[in-house]
Order: sequence, then structure tokens, then C-alpha cells
Amino acid sequence: MTEVKINARAFCKMILHAAKYPHCAINGVLLAKSGASNKEIEFLDAVPLFHICLNLTPMAEIALMQIDELASSRGLVIAGYYAANENLRDNSFEKASNKIADKIASNFTPSYIVVINNSKLSSENSKSVLKVAQITEGNFKQIEEPYIHTNPTEGTVRATRDLLQNKAYNDLVDFDNHLDNIQLDWMNIQLNKDIEGYLQEK
Repeated sequence: MTEVKINARAFCKMILHAAKYPHCAINGVLLAKSGASNKEIEFLDAVPLFHICLNLTPMAEIALMQIDELASSRGLVIAGYYAANENLRDNSFEKASNKIADKIASNFTPSYIVVINNSKLSSENSKSVLKVAQITEGNFKQIEEPYIHTNPTEGTVRATRDLLQNKAYNDLVDFDNHLDNIQLDWMNIQLNKDIEGYLQEK
């Protein structure tokens, strides 16, 4: 089975996206190095998509095209999908998945879905907050230890906690925000720098 890793930037941005819209379902995509081996994949970045309409709409198609172009220019590929359900008690892969996840799976194999466990999402509890499954022909196979590394390092936990306490999620821009104001940066360049700064302090 493939070993799955999620780096600090991707982890922080998923948590911040969910924290910014605690009353909404949210989703986004995960980027990994192109040409990753079948034995190991590491998600290096997360790109927040939507918090209003999560389905595969024309706007989602445009977003995926832009993200794919950005990823390709950096030697990356869209290899995963993440989501947090609106219902705090619902952390199932089936409810989190939609046509965007299916589209990613049709373009990259194997692809993955990450579900944020809302019940554990707080500044005091950042560990074990993610569930990961491999998508195969519309089915989900949850990945367990020792093949999955979703528990962040202590440094990442502290950085995430500090980011949440300082309300850094207010600076996160998803595609819904970008569509409301195209001057807002969906690539989150400044936020990426801020996250790295928090990590270097730890």
C-alpha cells in the first residue's frame, strides 16, 4: 500500500479553511510532486476551493484548470481532495466526496480524499484530526497506520495552534472569496509565507 504523508503547509491550510467557515461545508485540493512513486506520496500544498457550492460547477472547472496550470509550472499535480462536512458528527468519506473528487480520481491514480474530523478541530486538539482514504473506482479504502502519517509534528501542532489563536484564517482566500473579489489571491502567497514563519519560530 502507498505511504501517505501530509506536510505542514498543507495541514495548516486545511485546518485554517475549516476554521474560517465553521458553519459551512468546505473543500479544496491537494498537490503532490508529479511522478510520485506508487510506494509513497507527500502532499506539499493545499488549495482551498469553496465554502458555498461544493459541486462540480463551471466555476469549479475554471478553478481546477487554473490550479492545474499553477501546479504544472511547479512540478506538482492535483492528487487529492479534502473536505469538511457541515454536520460536525458526519466525517464519512461518502458524504464528503463529490464530482470534484471523482474528476481528480479520473485524472490521477491513485488519488486520495482527506476528511477533516470536525469534532477534533480546535486550537487545543490538532492531532488525529484528519482521515485519509484512497479512491479506487468510486470506492474508498481508508488508510491506517503504518501507511498514513496524518499526525503532525509537535512543531506543526504549535504553529497551527498559534495560527488559529491569531485568527490567521481570516487571511485565507478560497475560490469563493476570489470570485467575489478577483483581487484576492487564491494562491495564498502571503499566507504561505506566514505559515513558514510560524514553523521556523518553533
